[in-house]
Amino acid sequence: MDVQIYQPVRPDLPIVLELLSLQFEEHQIEVSEKALFTAIEAILADERLGFFLLARLSEQAVGLACVSFCWTLEHGGRSAWLDELYVLPEYRSRGIGGLLIEAVLQAAKAQGCAAVDLEVDHEHHRAEQLYQRYGFDPLSRSRWVREL
Repeated sequence: MDVQIYQPVRPDLPIVLELLSLQFEEHQIEVSEKALFTAIEAILADERLGFFLLARLSEQAVGLACVSFCWTLEHGGRSAWLDELYVLPEYRSRGIGGLLIEAVLQAAKAQGCAAVDLEVDHEHHRAEQLYQRYGFDPLSRSRWVREL
């Protein structure tokens, strides 16, 4: 299996948008297409915000990772937030998620990040196992949010 992992550029925006739309639909996350487009466009235009990685098998995009940067006291500086990791259902269990995680870890370290944080839905046990294989540890706290 010849999977290629690369950082997409502006012309790849429709591919990133399609994969993220599928991810959000699968997890029942409601985000308008316009808001998602704007967020993707901003990250592609400004590397200080974060980065995307696309996984291609032959000529088809089969997965992606989205990382946002933040500055945290807990990690003593720049940190990466693995916002999304998605592999098309028909391509799962082939190691593509692991390749994306390895590439995220390498890119985040190269960007000077002290850590990579992420969240996993309580019901997503396969994802938990994947992250544990790559050295991620669960925290004993829960994530909260307030929309503005």
